[in-house]
Amino acid sequence: MELLFLSHCVPNPPDKGEKIRAHHELNALAARHRVHLSCFAHNEKELEDARALLDRCASVYVAPLFPRGLHLARAGLRFAAGGSLTDAFYSSRRFSADLLGLLGSRPIRAAVAYTAVMAPFVPSDLPFVLDMVDVDSEKWRAYARYRKPRFLFQTEAERLARLEAREARRARLVLVTTAAEREALLRIAPEARCETMENGVDFDFFDPQRCPTDPRLAGRRYLLFCGQLDYFPNEQGIVEFAREVFPALRRRDPGLELIVVGRNPAPRVLALAALEGVEVAGTVEDVRPYYRHALATVAPLRIARGIQNKVLESLAMDKPVLASPEVCRTLGKELPRGVRCCGVTEDYGAPLNMAGIRREAMNRFSWKENLKVLERAVVRLERGS
Repeated sequence: MELLFLSHCVPNPPDKGEKIRAHHELNALAARHRVHLSCFAHNEKELEDARALLDRCASVYVAPLFPRGLHLARAGLRFAAGGSLTDAFYSSRRFSADLLGLLGSRPIRAAVAYTAVMAPFVPSDLPFVLDMVDVDSEKWRAYARYRKPRFLFQTEAERLARLEAREARRARLVLVTTAAEREALLRIAPEARCETMENGVDFDFFDPQRCPTDPRLAGRRYLLFCGQLDYFPNEQGIVEFAREVFPALRRRDPGLELIVVGRNPAPRVLALAALEGVEVAGTVEDVRPYYRHALATVAPLRIARGIQNKVLESLAMDKPVLASPEVCRTLGKELPRGVRCCGVTEDYGAPLNMAGIRREAMNRFSWKENLKVLERAVVRLERGS
C-alpha cells in the first residue's frame, strides 16, 4: 500500500527521545508498504539526515523550521491571536501545498500522523492512525505548576487539548505510550478509539556484552543521569536531585559520585559541576560505557510523560533505575524488574538487586513486538475497516 507518514521531526538517526519511536515506526512500516515521508527539519544537519531516508522510503519531503527564532516569533503572534503555540509553530502553508501535490500525484490510501500537531495536515477524506505518543497538553499543565508566567502555560494547555481532542476524534485509531496517557486522552475525548503501544529499546545496541569499556569510568562508584539537558523536566529533576538528595547520599558514602550526561546542558545544570562529587559530562560520543560502569541510573523527574528512554536503556544495559514516583507511574501498575520507586532520600541509598533486569526488559520492551499494534492498525486502514 502507498502510505503517508507525517512527522514533526526527522526520524533519523534515533538519538533523541522524539526521534527514536518515529524511527522504529518508519522502519517497520517501510518494510511492508511504500512509505512517503513528509517531515520538518530543525537545522541543516537534519535536512541531510532526512535525505538519507530515501533508501527505505518511496519519497521524502522535508520542510525547514529554521531559523528557529523566526518561527517562534510567528508562533507567538498566532498565540496572541488565540491559537495554540505548539500548533502554530508547525503550521506551514507551503508544507500543506506540497503535501496536497503529493497526494494528487500518488495513489496514497492512508496515513500515519506522528504526534497531534501533524494530524491537521491529513485531509478529511484520508483515513489515518494518529500516534499521539503523549497527551502533550498535560505536560503544559504540569509546566503551569512549576514555571512562570503560569497563565501562559495553562492557556497553551487548554488550547492544545482542544486540538488533541479534535484530531483524536478524526483518527480511525489513536496510539499512546501508556495506560496513564490513554486515561488522559479519554478525559478530553471520551469517544476516541485509543490503544496503548509502549516504547521499545534497541537491545542489540544497548548490550553490556558488546559495549566497550572505558578505563576512565571503570572502578568509579557513581550514579548516572542521562537525558537532554535543556529540556525543562530533565533540568528540573537533576538539579533538585544533585542539590537536595545527592549530598545526603554522599555523606553516607563519601566515595559516591554523580555523573550527568546529555546534550546542551542548561546553565544551572553546568553549575552542578561545582558540587562535591558531581561531574557534568554533557555530550558524549557513546553513552553505553557510562551505563555499563554505573551503579545505577537515576530518573528523579517531577514531570514525566510517556515512557522515559533513559529508563529503558538502563534496563537493557542490565542496570537498575532509581526513579521518582512520577516516572514510575508512567510504567504502569507492575514496575519492570530493576526499577525502584524512590519517594524519599533513603530509597535512593537502599541496597540494589541486579538479577534478571535485562532479561525481563527484553520480554516487555521489544520494538518488534510492540510495533505490531501499529502494523495491525495500518492493515485495518488498508482493508477499509
